[in-house]
Amino acid sequence: MEATLSLTDKSGVADVRRRAIHMAQALGLSEKLQADAALIVTEAATNIIKYAGQGEITLKSFLEGASQGLEIIALDRGPGITNLASARTDGYSTGGSLGAGLGTIARHSALFDIYSVPGNGTALLARIADSRDGALNGFQIGAKSTPKPGQAVCGDAWGVRQIGTHLWIALLDGLGHGPLAAEAANRAVSIFLLAELSDKPADVLRRVHQGIKTTRGAVMAVALFDTDKRMMSFAGVGNIVGIVSSGSETEHLISTDGTVGYNMRTVRPSDVAWSKGSVFIATTDGLSTRWNLNRHPGLTDRHPSLIANVLYRDFARDADDATIIVVKAT
Repeated sequence: MEATLSLTDKSGVADVRRRAIHMAQALGLSEKLQADAALIVTEAATNIIKYAGQGEITLKSFLEGASQGLEIIALDRGPGITNLASARTDGYSTGGSLGAGLGTIARHSALFDIYSVPGNGTALLARIADSRDGALNGFQIGAKSTPKPGQAVCGDAWGVRQIGTHLWIALLDGLGHGPLAAEAANRAVSIFLLAELSDKPADVLRRVHQGIKTTRGAVMAVALFDTDKRMMSFAGVGNIVGIVSSGSETEHLISTDGTVGYNMRTVRPSDVAWSKGSVFIATTDGLSTRWNLNRHPGLTDRHPSLIANVLYRDFARDADDATIIVVKAT
């Protein structure tokens, strides 16, 4: 369940509020949480119109750990917030908005985060849920996935699997776009979810290669995070771009040329150190291959959902299916 609403004038504020309440009701959230959702999207949407002129709000259901509910992402390309500390103070407003303040929004959220760089827009995350326990065991995960404009289905897919202190992530891009690409990607995810617990990323790729030969094929990456060994293992085939950022160090992950299900060569796996604060980011080619973190100071300190949405906002090519998945060690 997901909807993205563009904001270009004041009429959009009422529309996004209605959609948020309707989605909260559909998710079975209480009347109090429905009111929280209405407050948050109204303030966020009003701020976008007043300070940025235009932007968008994405409403989506989420399930993470013991927490499930409604996720709100507000994005704009406006002037940004110069003083976040003041903006988080109750009653603070420089443009005639509700003055609820980011502090009030935070208190009405099970999870709240914000990222803003002066001159480079603002991104806000709020989750509405009964539980505040929203992290998987040792991990936070965020993703953004959209079909090619004009297409009803997305040819990209991703999957998550966790057993104890081990987490597996798969990212797929079915060749081309549309239903046939989606068939290849989704079948690959199904095989990934049934892999043996002892399998390494390269083993999973080989299983998928055999299992999707009747489809048009896909490019694919698999990552295995082991918090006990403080390591991440990665293997990819095709043009999936992946990195691991740890503090000031960034490790670029190398995929093997080829197509899973068609002409997969010998896979070259790689291992990277993984510790608290490490961030894994992987994207399909719907994002520019030149995306980087250089003009996003402090972004990796934010929640993975914000990281994914900010990078999508700034680097999506709008010419193909696009997916970005982010995993952060907690």
